[in-house]
Amino acid sequence: MDISPSHEDARTEASRLPALYASLALLQQTDPQATAVATIEIYGTPRPPAGDPSGGAPIVVIEMTSSAGAIDDELIELSIDTPISAQITGADETDGTIPIWARIKTPDSSWWSDVSVTVEGSGGELEMPQTGTEDGSPVARLFNGATAMISSAVIRG
Repeated sequence: MDISPSHEDARTEASRLPALYASLALLQQTDPQATAVATIEIYGTPRPPAGDPSGGAPIVVIEMTSSAGAIDDELIELSIDTPISAQITGADETDGTIPIWARIKTPDSSWWSDVSVTVEGSGGELEMPQTGTEDGSPVARLFNGATAMISSAVIRG
């Protein structure tokens, strides 16, 4: 079957919301007996091609809630349950590390996605609170022993 461009566009638009629900289902831990939940590994290394090895150890690994998040049907977006946080253990010992990207994994530790990480208000898919200013720009520099917090995590469909 050959379809018109407008027909193709309509089909693509109609699939956006079901695709988000399917994405969320992969992140959710539905077994009340299980302890494993989806995780967000935050890195300060250059972002690799999608799904490739990370190129280093994470700065911090943050566990998500068992429900993971919620879908906003009107905005067609998945909002990860926030705030979520964890203690930082993998930052540079002396200077700390500025996060660049994150890898989200399902409860069984499978790769789910790679996303950008920025300071709040800078448009990253994950946003972290500002910890300081460097060269006139706000940064979220992470130091071992401190707590890393994700204040916003939105995946658009």
